Amino acid sequence: MKLATVLIIIAANQGYWFGGREGTIALRAAVRGGLPAADVAWELSYEHLRLAGGKVALAPDDMTLALTPPSTRARITLHWSYRLQKRDSGAEIERGEIAIHVFPDDLMSGASQRIGHKRLIVWDLPSGLPEVLNRARVPFTRIASADRLQAVDADMLLVGPQAVGNSPFVQTPLIRLAEAGTSVMVFRQDGPSTLLGYDLATRDVPRGLEWRADHPLLNNFQPDDLQSWLKGRSSLAVVRLPADEPALEIGHYPREVAGAPPAPIDAVLLSKSVGAGRLVLCQLPLGDWQADPRSQIVLRNAIDYLLSPPQQTLRASERSATRPIAPPTVPRIPILSGDLP
Repeated sequence: MKLATVLIIIAANQGYWFGGREGTIALRAAVRGGLPAADVAWELSYEHLRLAGGKVALAPDDMTLALTPPSTRARITLHWSYRLQKRDSGAEIERGEIAIHVFPDDLMSGASQRIGHKRLIVWDLPSGLPEVLNRARVPFTRIASADRLQAVDADMLLVGPQAVGNSPFVQTPLIRLAEAGTSVMVFRQDGPSTLLGYDLATRDVPRGLEWRADHPLLNNFQPDDLQSWLKGRSSLAVVRLPADEPALEIGHYPREVAGAPPAPIDAVLLSKSVGAGRLVLCQLPLGDWQADPRSQIVLRNAIDYLLSPPQQTLRASERSATRPIAPPTVPRIPILSGDLP
C-alpha cells in the first residue's frame, strides 16, 4: 500500500518556513474508517542530526502538529519523517518524509537602504504589504482606495492582492501612472475579467510552469521552489497575452508546440515597458506576507527590480536571444502536500 493511500501530509506554506517561528503539519487519513488504532512516531532532522521528535496517537479526524525549527543564518533543508505504527503490536504500517525549507527571519533586511529617497506607494490593507514593510522599516505611503490613485506621485507603486476591480476608473489610472514613469506592480487579482488591458482566464493547474530562470524577479529561487506554488491548488487565474505581444513572460504555461512561431501565452508573471515606466503583473498564489519566506523573497526582488531603469520590452519575434528557460518539473515527494485550509 502506498503512503498516500494511508495518510495525507500537509505542511503549512508547502513546507517553506522561517527559522525560529512555529510551523504546522497536518495529518489526514486518506480514507474514513478501516485503519486500526495507530500512533505516529515522528522526527525532525538536519542531515544526520536529530533536532526533535515524538509520538502521537493518530486521531480519527484531521490532526495538526506544531513545531518550531531552529533559527538559521542561511537557508537550510530539514526533513520531517514519520512512521505509522499499529498501537497494539507496534508493527509498521507505512513511513515517509517531507522536506522543510527553513529561511532566516531577515529576508527583507537592506530593502530600506536600497529604496533610499525613492517614493514608494502601497495600495493594500494594513495587514497585508504594509505590515511586512513596516516590520522591515521600509519607507512608504499607504493608500486605502482607488480614489487616491489620481493624486499619486511615486517612483514605485505596489498594488496588493484583490484590490483591483473591473472599473476603468481604477485600472486606467494605473496605466497612466506607468506611462508617466512609475514602476507599477500588481499582485494577484481574481475578480476582474480583464487586467490592465489583458483578459484574465482561469485554468487548471498544469504539471509544471515554465520560468525565465535568470530574471531579477526570480533571484534566489530554486526550480523546485517555483513549482511549489502549484501544490494543493486546482486552478490559477492567468493573464492571457496575445501572440507576439510586447511583454516579457517570466512564468507561464508550457506551449503546446515548443519552438513554434509566436503564439498566445497564459502567464502568471510578466513585465512590460509602458511609456516611461513599467507594469509587472504577478498572478502567483503567494502565501501570507509575514509567514511565507517565498512571498518575502518575491517582494524583496520586486523592490530591487522596480528600482532599476525600465528597458524597452521586445516582442518574441524581435528577441535576438532567449534567456534561460526553466522547464516544468514534476514533484518527486511521493506524498501529498499543500496549504492548510
